[in-house]
Amino acid sequence: MKAKVVVTSGATREPIDSVRFISNVSSGRTGATICEALVARGFQVTQVAGVDSAQAAGVARRESFTDHASLDTALRRLVRDSACAAVVHTAAVGDFAVAEPQTDAKIASGGELSVKLQPTHKIIDRIMGYAGNTDLILIGFKLTHEPDASAQARAARELLRRSRARYVVQNDVSTLAEGEEHLFFVHENGSSRVRRYVGREKLAAALAALLDEQIRAVAR
Repeated sequence: MKAKVVVTSGATREPIDSVRFISNVSSGRTGATICEALVARGFQVTQVAGVDSAQAAGVARRESFTDHASLDTALRRLVRDSACAAVVHTAAVGDFAVAEPQTDAKIASGGELSVKLQPTHKIIDRIMGYAGNTDLILIGFKLTHEPDASAQARAARELLRRSRARYVVQNDVSTLAEGEEHLFFVHENGSSRVRRYVGREKLAAALAALLDEQIRAVAR
């Protein structure tokens, strides 16, 4: 069995009350596809998936998260393991949480409702600090909403710098599509090279190969 890899996928759900929540459109399909590509290369994969996220086949372990806090807690525990060689953080984490959720009640309908949101911290910026393995390889994802390609690249580079990730995969709202038309750009820390992949399957296979190569290099 090869090294342990943790893959996050799907969306966070921030509760408003006992039945309502704030979330996003992430399906978790990209993360699930990456899990399966890693499994095919023999990695021991833990999928940390949001509620209703796509489930990967063949993973060694599966955990679930609901909100930002539960995902953060799960990652902190899993990444502390010195045998964890890499984290692929594809989860779409909410940037805001409800300030005073009423999780033990259902808010009555029929009237106006004001919800105060407060910012959440960026989990990806803390992953390297959680790591029990000083050689941990982090791959982050950046969804942009920028018409300008240079602005998209700057956003990816800023995330690379801030999070200390080895790679950041950037895609844009304007290119979100099913199947073979979904565009991904992989930026590497310390390199100006940008790799371009079309479709989740090609991206997943490429990332699995990159991780295999990088982890082998560390083990030498």
